[in-house]
Amino acid sequence: MSNHLNKLDRPLAARQRRSELTTDRLLHAAEDILRERGADAASLRAIAEKAGMSIGIVYRRFPDKDAVLRSVYMRFFERVNLGNRRALANVTLERATTIEILTAIVRGIAEGYRRHRGLLRALVLYVRTHPDAMFRKRAMKMNAAAYQGMDRILKPRGRDIKHPRPHVAIPFAISGIATMLQERIIFSDVAARPVISDDDLIAEATHMLASYLCYK
Repeated sequence: MSNHLNKLDRPLAARQRRSELTTDRLLHAAEDILRERGADAASLRAIAEKAGMSIGIVYRRFPDKDAVLRSVYMRFFERVNLGNRRALANVTLERATTIEILTAIVRGIAEGYRRHRGLLRALVLYVRTHPDAMFRKRAMKMNAAAYQGMDRILKPRGRDIKHPRPHVAIPFAISGIATMLQERIIFSDVAARPVISDDDLIAEATHMLASYLCYK
């Protein structure tokens, strides 16, 4: 009986796996369109064509474009949060100085913004203008979670943090620096801003962070 049930389960598991692969393929296609052309271009038909599938396959998994973009947003930030947790678990950070940790935080945020500039621009604009307040709140909470591990790695270094309320100052400062880098890297018009090298941008942002947290 058990062997018979296992044989019945195998086709079901295979179908579920194929369905997951199809969904991943569609979301990957949607990411590519968002990265290259923005949210306005990410119609269900365009996503189907990019994935090499029929429009009917898309509709069987997503009722509309909004459902696709919500899934892309959540999937992307789940990957970001997982990657950040792994990076912050690096044992070398435990031996680093506070300034080295601050530099690593700023560099990691800046490099992530550069690497995913087009996709992040599309996703952030999509959330900012979304009519569903509950979804905006959920999305912003997920975005903020990307920085939570960063403040935790600084909290044990109380001797170097001179701000009188480090539990408030650390997450506030990191989110502020992230917002500044986001606006500068993702949204600013390069031609309209003062020229600054990548190394100088990271150095100045790190100095701002250190000045607020570590210097009286």
